[in-house]
Amino acid sequence: MAGVCAVLTGVLVAGCGTASSPPDGDGTAPTTPELADTITVGIDQPPDTYNPGTAESSSIYNAYVGNLTQQAFTTARPDGTLVPNEVYGTYVKTSDDPLTVEYTFAADAVWSDGTPIDFDDALLAWAALSGAYSGDGATGEGDDAEGDAPAEGARPGLFGAASTSGWALVEKLEGEPGDKTFTMVFSEPYPDWEVLAGGFMPAHVAAEEGGLSAADDGAELVEAIRTDDVEALAPVAEFWSTGWSFPDGLTSLPDLDLIPASGPYRYESAAEGALTLVRNERWWGEPARTEHLVFATVGADEMVQALENGEIDVFDQANPTTDMVTRLSALGDAVHVETGESLAYSRLDLDSSSTGVFDDVRVRQAFGRCVPRQDLVDKFARPIEPDSEILQLRELVPAQAAYDQVLDQVPVAAEYRDVDLEGARALLAEARVSTPLRVRVLYAAGSTLRADQVALVAASCNQAGFAVEGRPDPDLFGTLAQRGGWDAAIFGWYASELVTAGESSYVTGGGLNFGGYSNREVDRLWTELGRETDRAAALELRTRLERLLWEDPYNVPLYANPGLLAYSSVVSGPAYNPTQYGSSWNAQTWTKASG
Repeated sequence: MAGVCAVLTGVLVAGCGTASSPPDGDGTAPTTPELADTITVGIDQPPDTYNPGTAESSSIYNAYVGNLTQQAFTTARPDGTLVPNEVYGTYVKTSDDPLTVEYTFAADAVWSDGTPIDFDDALLAWAALSGAYSGDGATGEGDDAEGDAPAEGARPGLFGAASTSGWALVEKLEGEPGDKTFTMVFSEPYPDWEVLAGGFMPAHVAAEEGGLSAADDGAELVEAIRTDDVEALAPVAEFWSTGWSFPDGLTSLPDLDLIPASGPYRYESAAEGALTLVRNERWWGEPARTEHLVFATVGADEMVQALENGEIDVFDQANPTTDMVTRLSALGDAVHVETGESLAYSRLDLDSSSTGVFDDVRVRQAFGRCVPRQDLVDKFARPIEPDSEILQLRELVPAQAAYDQVLDQVPVAAEYRDVDLEGARALLAEARVSTPLRVRVLYAAGSTLRADQVALVAASCNQAGFAVEGRPDPDLFGTLAQRGGWDAAIFGWYASELVTAGESSYVTGGGLNFGGYSNREVDRLWTELGRETDRAAALELRTRLERLLWEDPYNVPLYANPGLLAYSSVVSGPAYNPTQYGSSWNAQTWTKASG
């Protein structure tokens, strides 16, 4: 789950705009001698890109940084609601047929290098996220998905977007270089239109790195997109897709001139997995309270010790261990700890591609029947959240109001509730696969929690005819993006109130469909869901999807993760956030007592 926020899994894409606040001053804040100038946040995976809209973007912590460095027209709150981010700009829906929305960037909205945020930034977002230049005319998210046809001679692969959901329905934006206002006209209704206008990257940087001039408010880039000049756009698209990536392990940052910010913080430096942000002096909203925020990579098992030692000041966990909670309790009044329900959940994805171990649906069904989901809940979730239960849906979690209503209409889910080793063996025999069937299960290196969970899966599934092997990987999502080196993967993802959030995980060719799953009826239902603005009708479509995804499963949902936030008693401001935007959703307001 890193403007608009689109789901790595349900993960949202681009900066989430959660740092909005009323305009006040010139972006500088007075120094308060009693307050420290740096707060350090512990994260267990480094951010991997400045542009989380790409298919290669994988770290959930891109969103943590994007909260503070990249804005959008809406702000996401911990309760899942969206509110207008009027510091960044304003918007108004002017028509329902066709759906038309007029957006206006704030008059004083500028990138941290001083370049105005205006029409070329919006037009570049359309070019990159609409699928118009994907080369085949599709959105890249299902055989039946519709989008703007590519220009004649368009090159396959231009702009490697993680998802084109929603944007594929938007007509090419019209306007002039330097305009602060643009209008989005949709070819079909789109239920999540209000969260769509984001993913804005600095067009002047992409243009210059792609060989175009950024002069005259990006006139050359605007003209290239206006005339579908794919020859001119190809190097711009290549840079948009790859040029903003961070080196493995976050050993450094790209040239700072390439990564200007549009929020209360901007990038300053990175080394050894630690990213330092500094207050953005050109931010036109209320200044951040603390001069520096550092996101330091720390192993999940080392978080509590790092907090006790003062190496970090804050951390949150979407899947904390019992040991972590016990150790935090032992620190007494030195720390504040908050726990609660979370929209995060754990799942097992399977390589369902034509060359994958799980190509045959019967093998996927067999694996689903041997995974000991109740044991996983009892051992890893209930000690922290006593009401935890097996997750029996893929697009909703128990904390969401519609979960029980939908589950009541998906009786097939009950077939997988209990371990059925005999049924699993029968399915493998029916599929005529040689047993024991080797299954390499990826998980994040350094996570003893995931290692223990894989061991529990192996203990059960190895009795059914599988040979499960745990494979820790320091670049889990990078490896997932390249099939052939894995058979299954266990990781955390986020549910969302957005109707279309999960589309790219399940449709044919979806940017987050790591295992190559393909089902034409699933594709068709997602296309229909993406056009349905009536919430009741949309819920019925989601119910049909849930049934289908059990009948022809791609993955195995495990359980909704309990959530935890811990921070030093000398820090003020953090508040628990169960969504994918994480603890940094209001970090611009945090302070730390000095000394």
